Amino acid sequence: MDTLHSMLSHLRSEAKATPKPITVFREFLAHLDQMQRTASPVRHGSPRPHLRKRAAKRPK
Repeated sequence: MDTLHSMLSHLRSEAKATPKPITVFREFLAHLDQMQRTASPVRHGSPRPHLRKRAAKRPK
C-alpha cells in the first residue's frame, strides 16, 4: 500500500509540472511568428521565370 501511495504521489507531481495547453499553444505561435520574421523575403516577380509564353500561331 505504501508503494501505491508513493507511486500516485509521484504521478500527481508530474501532472502538476506539465504546462497548460494554452501556454504551449501561445509559445508555438510565438515560434511561428519569429520564423516568419526571419524568413527570406519573397520575390514578387514571375513565379516561373524560366518558362516563356508560347508565341501566337500565324494564320496560313
